[in-house]
Amino acid sequence: MLNLSQLENGILATKKDLEHLEKKENSKILVISDSHGAAEILLKIVKNFGSQVNAIIFAGDGIFDLFYVIEKAKNHISVEKWLPPVIAFAKGNNDPASFLTDSEKKIIVPQKVTLKAGNRTILVSHGHSEGVYYDFSTLEATAKVYGANAVVFGHTHVPTEFPGTTYIMNPGSISSPRHRSFPSFAILEIAKKYINSIFYRIEYNQQLEFIPYHPESFYGF
Repeated sequence: MLNLSQLENGILATKKDLEHLEKKENSKILVISDSHGAAEILLKIVKNFGSQVNAIIFAGDGIFDLFYVIEKAKNHISVEKWLPPVIAFAKGNNDPASFLTDSEKKIIVPQKVTLKAGNRTILVSHGHSEGVYYDFSTLEATAKVYGANAVVFGHTHVPTEFPGTTYIMNPGSISSPRHRSFPSFAILEIAKKYINSIFYRIEYNQQLEFIPYHPESFYGF
């Protein structure tokens, strides 16, 4: 039976599963953002990748799509098997601060949240309040305040990866790509000595296809 409850830090998980993720030397996290109503596409992504990862990060703008999948999992055993035990999410500029689930349970949508996986502390922020269209300096400064050495953000709808002292990545948007990018998401791989992202573009054929690819950077900074 699905056993996800919201902890004080805003993450959906049990404390045991959260501690287990923190201790894992190698982990994979499915990272999605900016679904903007594409709940069925999100469901298919989770169906294909959810059982292969240790957690999901949703970086905002589509929180109802995420909970559409979670509510489905409560009612269908097959969907429940797709969901990993830890789900972290942050409020996008188009998301509510809280809402009631189908079972009348109040969910708080945090502005920011931190998730620990192995030797990484990941800050999840949608990015609109950090001016990510202009540069990442505020995002990096915010990461330091939260004690994070990695950041996942959304908002721009552009898949992005900037390795550095603070690892920064954006999975892109699964429904509304911008700047010549594809609809996309990513899997964040965390190991003892490295962190990197595998990006997937979404091909809308008769059947959705998820194809690994290397996105270009469209930023001049």
